[in-house]
Amino acid sequence: MSEPRPALSLRRVLMVVLPVGILGFGAYLWSKTLVPAAQQEMTTDVLARMFTSDAALSDTSVSLPDKDGDMVADPPTDASKIIDPEVLVFSYVASEEESAPEEAWTELLKALSEKTGHEVKFVKFEAVDEQLDALQKGELHVAGLNTGIVPPAVQRNGFVPICTLGHEDGTFGYTMQFLVPADSPIKKLGDVKGHKVTFTRLDSNSGCKAPLVLLKDEHNLLPERDYDWGFSQGHVDSIKHIAANEFEVAPVASDVLARMVEKGEVEKAAYRSIYESERFPPATIGVAYNLKPELRDTIKTTLLEFNWDGTGLEKEFGPEVVKFVPVNYKNDWANIRRIDQVISQARSRKAI
Repeated sequence: MSEPRPALSLRRVLMVVLPVGILGFGAYLWSKTLVPAAQQEMTTDVLARMFTSDAALSDTSVSLPDKDGDMVADPPTDASKIIDPEVLVFSYVASEEESAPEEAWTELLKALSEKTGHEVKFVKFEAVDEQLDALQKGELHVAGLNTGIVPPAVQRNGFVPICTLGHEDGTFGYTMQFLVPADSPIKKLGDVKGHKVTFTRLDSNSGCKAPLVLLKDEHNLLPERDYDWGFSQGHVDSIKHIAANEFEVAPVASDVLARMVEKGEVEKAAYRSIYESERFPPATIGVAYNLKPELRDTIKTTLLEFNWDGTGLEKEFGPEVVKFVPVNYKNDWANIRRIDQVISQARSRKAI
């Protein structure tokens, strides 16, 4: 005959149930508070390591006087701070990779020289910080900047956007595309998890900042937690490495991609686009805020009236982009500034 089972007592039940309950509550507490906190800490740490300074991110206001509220610095009221250089220095987008070469600008620089009566010199900068420093010091007078660096350049360095590269009907803009090699198993953005995303540069809107925010906001994917990351230092390099099956995923600008395809530098069959964004303003040409007003007006008129037909610009940027069209910084860069603010808030431990 088997031994009789001991009767259950409240004390015995509590000895079993309480530890389980405590563990369960602890797990619940971890999932509801500690895990999100740890994830947010990781996000903050990763973004802090990626954006080691605020140079690539915009602020909320212009550091120079802006009485008319257009979010662009006003010309100095003190005549001693206005500059009228004997030699106008022009520079296009700073990059370690080859951007539009000097010969593409030959006819434009000649037109600027004829209209202003000043010698015009082309200078190539490899680093954005050097380009912006030259602009602030009055050593660079007419500059082309990429989309993502325009807001901090306006707010801190006195950059005044004038025009961008546009279409015949006066419209302009490019999209951000996520590219993968043609035979990649990655079909959509959600599939990026567990793979490596190669960004271009920290100051690039389409190559870094916009895709970071998109992956977080729409797919809850965070760098390091959900995917590895790195930098190529340029859209051209990213596109070439994707086509060569050397990168897994890379966000790039559609206008750069289109030009490379048009020139035969990359085959459409070598890559796939798994995502395309809304349109952003492309690289933009502007001037230093403290140029002599008459000189600034002449430069603006020359740019907007310049005929691209048969020039190096048509060869470099055509056939879809055919002329300079005016931009409105306050309106056209509103979404770019929003993206910068999202990243800044994440770095400062605020919710994305």
